Amino acid sequence: MSESVMKSESAFGKAKAWVTDSLTQENSFKAYFEPLIQMALPGWNSESVRTRVLRMRKETDDVFSLVLKPGKAWKGFKAGQHLQITAEKNGSLQTRIFSVSTSPEHFRRSGEIEMSIRVQEGGRITPWLRQEFASGGICTLSQAMGEFVLPQGNQPLLMIAGGSGITPFRSMLNQLAAENSQRDVTLLFYVRDEANALFRDEFSKIAAAHSNLNILYVDGSKEGFFSADHLNKYCPDFTTRKVMICGPTPMIQLARKTVAELGVSDDNIMFEYFGAAPIDMERAGSEAFVSFEKSGASAVTDPDSPMNLLDLAESQGLKPLSGCRAGVCYQCVCTKKSGVVYNTLTGKYSDTGQEDIQLCVTVAVNDVVLDV
Repeated sequence: MSESVMKSESAFGKAKAWVTDSLTQENSFKAYFEPLIQMALPGWNSESVRTRVLRMRKETDDVFSLVLKPGKAWKGFKAGQHLQITAEKNGSLQTRIFSVSTSPEHFRRSGEIEMSIRVQEGGRITPWLRQEFASGGICTLSQAMGEFVLPQGNQPLLMIAGGSGITPFRSMLNQLAAENSQRDVTLLFYVRDEANALFRDEFSKIAAAHSNLNILYVDGSKEGFFSADHLNKYCPDFTTRKVMICGPTPMIQLARKTVAELGVSDDNIMFEYFGAAPIDMERAGSEAFVSFEKSGASAVTDPDSPMNLLDLAESQGLKPLSGCRAGVCYQCVCTKKSGVVYNTLTGKYSDTGQEDIQLCVTVAVNDVVLDV
């Protein structure tokens, strides 16, 4: 390409950016029209990337992997990050969040990524995804997000996974192997039984080729739940390591409590919930009256069993728009007109005035009025 052509294209690009910014106050026309498009397609956003699902692969009876080839606008990811996948079901867009289970190096070489997904018993979306993309198809992906990634430096790591919580660790271990990293890593992977020992052949090959990557399966049917005894048995130097935990909420709570009591500092504990964070309110203890003003419905909360506002609305027969149910996709945002609520993700309480909240991660603290 000649220098004059390059200069011309550069000038055109600058002019286009100036016109876009001047007319829309945004960095692209897509971003400017996003609110209008979302009125018809609530899950759409200007960062969504049209993506082809190449195939579906069965891992176990209730776990499958989608192999995807993201469009050129997708910016890549760090090992451990997650993303939103959106697909159309019966005329409406459905969004869910899953970790990328393959490594950034695999994406660099092949242009492909995988998401390994457990079918939720009684779920509406995960069984449908397995059926819908059995022979491939088209979806959209968000850009990658999340801070549960390999920490900087060479401090030894202890990874503790349960069930689907193995997916970010699969990405990390494959990335460390691809880089021929010498970092000392031990993975304790808790499985229900031998039939649910995901990625065993793959992990065996990684461990055989890299002596610093120690991958251990703990069969729950034989050895029970996570315990201090397991730590001392399988990773006796755990107090010198950065501890990373991912899996079901009860396992994370137990593992965090155990390693902290045994001397691991908060700075050396990282965790990521698969699903919404648990409800742990300091100011719980009294009933709250929740009024769904637009629909005319109402409910009284149970202080002994706090429920997020999305579940509470659905318990009254309401069907507010929702997607990930984990506080990431923002499809369930609505206006709180009055009252105090608690955000289970941020651990913060609101003030009493009007503001936008996410129903799926918000709990009523006192009487609340919602524009639902």
